[in-house]
Amino acid sequence: MNRLLLAAAAILAGCASVAWPSGARPTGAGVALRYEDGWYQENGLHDLEKAVETYRSVANSPTAEPAVAAKALLRMGACYRELGDAESASRVELDARRRFPDEIKKFPAHRLELLHKQLDEAFNVADAATAGQAIARFLSEMDVAAVHGICESYYAQALEARAVEPLSSIPALRKAIAISTYLRQIERSAFAAKDIGDLYASAGRLDDAIAAYRKVQEDFSEAKGVCAWAQVGVAEVQRLRGRLAEAVEAYRAVEHDYPGQVAQVIWATLWMGDAFRAAGKTADAQAAWRRVLEEFNEPGYADQLAIAARLLGQARSDKVRVPDDEFANDVAYFCAVEHEMAGRADQARTWYQRCTALSKGNDWPRALAVRALEDARPAAIP
Repeated sequence: MNRLLLAAAAILAGCASVAWPSGARPTGAGVALRYEDGWYQENGLHDLEKAVETYRSVANSPTAEPAVAAKALLRMGACYRELGDAESASRVELDARRRFPDEIKKFPAHRLELLHKQLDEAFNVADAATAGQAIARFLSEMDVAAVHGICESYYAQALEARAVEPLSSIPALRKAIAISTYLRQIERSAFAAKDIGDLYASAGRLDDAIAAYRKVQEDFSEAKGVCAWAQVGVAEVQRLRGRLAEAVEAYRAVEHDYPGQVAQVIWATLWMGDAFRAAGKTADAQAAWRRVLEEFNEPGYADQLAIAARLLGQARSDKVRVPDDEFANDVAYFCAVEHEMAGRADQARTWYQRCTALSKGNDWPRALAVRALEDARPAAIP
């Protein structure tokens, strides 16, 4: 069947390749046949250079229908890309969007494919500013509704990839961030950028995680709340490394650099106390937890206050409320610490296990709970 199709295309190609009489101008139908000739050169003969010239003659023909001329330019771009000439490809694709905006809107699949390729090219540029300009220049040629749709498609793609192989979601996530930033969805972009740090931290790529968190603070400095969480992330990475002094300083920086972000400051103070505990500095740990009770005693922070009270032995009830949110595993971890400090090893082990069960993948503080369980495991009998 493929041979028959190629043979038919060859016949069309032969018809379209006939020289035009001197002074004659090809009709619209003739230009359409010449387009088919270019398509066959590209896809049947794989003579990309000849296809480019044929498509060029179609695009420049004064009798070409707009739809045919637009398609010819798009196919030229595809040929150039396959030939490794991305600059010429981008030039003719831009020409297509400028000359035939109404026709290009009829090719959504091509536009999405083209965006993927141009974003890939932009992200391969070492200079971040140049990459941002390239992305903005491309998106400015599209209608806003289409840009929003493409942005959502990248976020969905990242979410789907994350469920299978978390780190594989990062390329799509970076493109989503670039587009949502262009759309001025700053907080959304900042949270997505912080997610990249979380993904690296969960995978044990701790240097990459810190770099990602720092990039959030550099690129989205106006999103104070997200930047404060990114600083908490830096401290968590230092804790995972066992660098307790550096972790304490990073936790302190949350309040110093982002004083208005109360929830982040409270969590940083609770975890700073745990870093002191792990370092054997019990008095410093208790001072941090006492500060939470004394300085942040507001109903809106009841869960965090309850954690501090339990850690200080001031809990009024043995019943623990585990919130139905992303902090459930944090609460479970601190319940384990409470039991561990009281010498109740079995209860501590149960709560560390709950912490790991409540964690989504390897998110914080699952790694700490796993380490605690491994440290408490009885030694093998020789």
